[in-house]
Amino acid sequence: MSYKVAYYAHHFGTGHLRHAQRLAELGGLEVQVASTGERRTDLLSADVEYVALPPDAVPGQHPGKMRDGDPLHYAPVGKAIQQRFALLNRAWERFVPDVVMVDVSVEVALFARLSGYPVAFRRMPGDRGDRAHQMAYAVSDGIFAYFPSTLERPAHLDAFGDKSHYLGVPETVPAKALPVSSHRGSGAQRRVVVQTSLASSIPLRHLAAAATASPLWQWEVAGAVEEDGTALPGNLQLHGVIRDPGLALRNADVVISSAGHNAVVAAAASGRPVLLVPEPRPHDEQLHFARALHGAAGVPHVESWGSQTDWATMLYRVAASVPGALAESLFVTERSFTAGVESMLADCLQRAGS
Repeated sequence: MSYKVAYYAHHFGTGHLRHAQRLAELGGLEVQVASTGERRTDLLSADVEYVALPPDAVPGQHPGKMRDGDPLHYAPVGKAIQQRFALLNRAWERFVPDVVMVDVSVEVALFARLSGYPVAFRRMPGDRGDRAHQMAYAVSDGIFAYFPSTLERPAHLDAFGDKSHYLGVPETVPAKALPVSSHRGSGAQRRVVVQTSLASSIPLRHLAAAATASPLWQWEVAGAVEEDGTALPGNLQLHGVIRDPGLALRNADVVISSAGHNAVVAAAASGRPVLLVPEPRPHDEQLHFARALHGAAGVPHVESWGSQTDWATMLYRVAASVPGALAESLFVTERSFTAGVESMLADCLQRAGS
């Protein structure tokens, strides 16, 4: 069966658009993507219809419902918001989607539901027990997650497990087929590659302290860091943001990664031993994800970069861990992922009475 899916992608980070593109590549789906700003040609293929929405924050805008205890996360008032939702509604009216998938905005999910469309809302890690998230879960016809059910919190399963669909991550390159590190000789300095998230909040002083405490390891950082004037030790090198860090990760003896979704997937695909160090995020998203992966698959983690850690001992312990544990806990086959998406869409339509 073929489906028409209108996919709302949050503008923060790149993961939301990457998920939209992945769905557009599945057979049997026609996907329209709406997000803030102009099309990202590096993330969306030319054959995907794109709706460029105006920003929801403009100078002089009244902040609206943003106080503690309000039932919404972000609901400013004014002309910019009126135009934004009017454009989104016209795009849906023209496209005529079977289901609106929201990744992720409580306000857009409510707007889609009130506009008369079946709604699927993305479930993300973290403490989502606030009124806004719980309302979105309640009014949506389906809930989808890009992780397996083994990482889910029992309280969510108790409340919404009957309409939650755990799609996992489609594995395109088996980790076992990736080349192993060429730096594993006993006489060579071992190599650790640190992968940070976009808009990273890792202070350079923490990275410098970790490298200084493990002088037998060469530290390399792929991603942004918070410059704070700290001098770099000789075994620490900053590469900045790398478009495709895959090669660097695959050639590491140990990968240290943030616990953001895209970063975790890239670390898992490397096939190398992985240590997760979550970065601060709303709803403690990364912290909860790292803890869940540790509990379900034994993936090593440190609570934060500011935690007291014996880095020399930690790195050797991680190097001796099972390299494929993270991949096995996340990846599913292409066929399983496709079947999961189709099942979720069919369930949404059935619950909506369409």
